[in-house]
Amino acid sequence: MNSLADQLEPMATWMADTWLGHFMLGSWAWPWFEVFHFIGMSLLCGSILAMDLRLLGFFRKEISLHAVHALTLWGLLGFLINLTTGIGFIFKGASSYFHNVSFRFKMYCIILAGLNFLIFWFFVRKQIEPLADDADVGVFAKFVGFSSLLLWFLVIWGGRMIPVFGDG
Repeated sequence: MNSLADQLEPMATWMADTWLGHFMLGSWAWPWFEVFHFIGMSLLCGSILAMDLRLLGFFRKEISLHAVHALTLWGLLGFLINLTTGIGFIFKGASSYFHNVSFRFKMYCIILAGLNFLIFWFFVRKQIEPLADDADVGVFAKFVGFSSLLLWFLVIWGGRMIPVFGDG
């Protein structure tokens, strides 16, 4: 039985032969994509860190619950920047990424973090909107905040481990 990475090999070959694959491989695009990926990660992780720490009850008196909630759009912007640049990275070397256990781990964590965000958006956000700025948010919101911190930490760790695990 072929692994998922082996099944994706025709797609990896196609990706490398596209204009984006050639652009990422044969130009200065890679370092610029790295710069923008770091900026996106800063926007994403900075807003997530502020919101999740506030959900967990830290800085209740110092930081308004509604002010950190307003950072959600900055976090989404950071995610979109990372999604765009990440796609560029994959097009440069899809085959090596598809075979990399750390890359696959990172992708699973991103999916789980996205599901966690949807839980936040559709359930927790509605619970915290009527609360006072210094209110305690409750156990469920704290669990969602903790899960978010853990998952995004694992996403970053998985990304940092991609070069360590090489081609799988």
